[in-house]
Amino acid sequence: MNATTQAAFAYDPQKRAGDDAARKKAEAALKAEYEKWAQAQPGNAVYQWALSKLAGKDWNAAEQYLRKAIAINPAFARPYQDLSLIAELRGDNTQRLEHLKKAADLNPTDPSYFFYYASAMKSVDQEGSRRLLQEVATKYPGTERGAQGLYWAAYETPDVAGKRAIYERLRREFAPEKFSWSESGMSDYFDVLIGVDPTQASALATDMIGRITAKSEQKTWQDQSAYAAALAESSALRAKGDAAAAVKRLDGVKTLRSYMDQAPLAIARAAALEAAGQVQAAYDGLADVVAKTPSDALIAALTATGRPLKKSPAEVAADVLTLREAGAKPAPEFSLPDYPDGKMVSLADYRGKVVLVNFWYPSCGPCRGEFPTLQRVLDKYKSRGFEILSLNVLPEEHDFVLPYLAKNRFTFRPLETTTEWAEKIYGARGFPTNVLVDGQGRIIFKPGIIRSPREQRTFELQVEALLTR
Repeated sequence: MNATTQAAFAYDPQKRAGDDAARKKAEAALKAEYEKWAQAQPGNAVYQWALSKLAGKDWNAAEQYLRKAIAINPAFARPYQDLSLIAELRGDNTQRLEHLKKAADLNPTDPSYFFYYASAMKSVDQEGSRRLLQEVATKYPGTERGAQGLYWAAYETPDVAGKRAIYERLRREFAPEKFSWSESGMSDYFDVLIGVDPTQASALATDMIGRITAKSEQKTWQDQSAYAAALAESSALRAKGDAAAAVKRLDGVKTLRSYMDQAPLAIARAAALEAAGQVQAAYDGLADVVAKTPSDALIAALTATGRPLKKSPAEVAADVLTLREAGAKPAPEFSLPDYPDGKMVSLADYRGKVVLVNFWYPSCGPCRGEFPTLQRVLDKYKSRGFEILSLNVLPEEHDFVLPYLAKNRFTFRPLETTTEWAEKIYGARGFPTNVLVDGQGRIIFKPGIIRSPREQRTFELQVEALLTR
């Protein structure tokens, strides 16, 4: 990054303060107008609902406006949906589901309400939520929410066969060229297929090239089609004994997008290199991928490739460790107040433990979405020295932190900070942001959002690697 680019992205507290002041002034003026309208038309519930939106992060005030709106018009569905968020922030999943069910019952023609109810069911019944998400597509065919329901049902289904069945239904019933969630789902479906059935992945890519007209998406599917073809052709060349050609074919694959599973290409390339007699190169390529984004398949392939080189599993692990050590960076030290008593907690207090530093805030949907996954990993490894420090970056949502964590049985250590601090010290510009720190206080991994079964397993292996060391 050059100096000009660095300056453009530099944190400017004065500019941000000015922007915030202007925004608050505009919001105050708008609120005054709505209050006048609400007084002039006391029987119009919409004005009370609008005032709840202008309450911003003052959730108690927002709740009062929402309840006034319901008192004026008990059949007004939208306030119930907004009340469900406040209930969720307070950790009251029972009330959250009641509000969402009420909204869905009041407006059965709007698929959004039933979708949010189906999605929220995950907090108490994961399998039930997946069934309801598929029901969204049944109840509301030909809608974007129907496609979204199938997308999330497939994404959160752990077994490959179940995923494939739902993704096929998504493609069949919600044409990807018409529904954005279906188009996104096909990218995920390709990622699933490429690891188990490259021929089917190639067929999917070909189908998508014929459907999608946007040039950028066309290019994406052309690249993915080339990737699937390269895997299939490389395997055929290797079977014919032309390993050198197999390697060359895979070397022509362009860099995969970050969200894609890197394992199939790395494993195929290593197999071709080994068949060509380049065992060390095969081993080195696999080790580099394992060091960054480990998976069970990658580790098994690396261990097998190490055998001709007379490497034991312990030696393989040591080689991967060396690669990780080379990329390690000191984690910025901090001392921040915890909840509820403001006791200062330092990262240095956790020397000798593996720590996930998690930046979040209670009203952040993706943050809440990954918390159940993080808790499962914490439950699995806490006894071995793994901890999670959850840094709330929005001071105005302090009151929700402990109720949300406690009532959902999330056992992370909550600390107080700000978005400004998170950005300036850790470079966290979006939330959630996750940083995995080893026992020596060094950043080894930056896992990204951790939600899907594959993301959870990669994260588990990253934690295991640091604990084992």
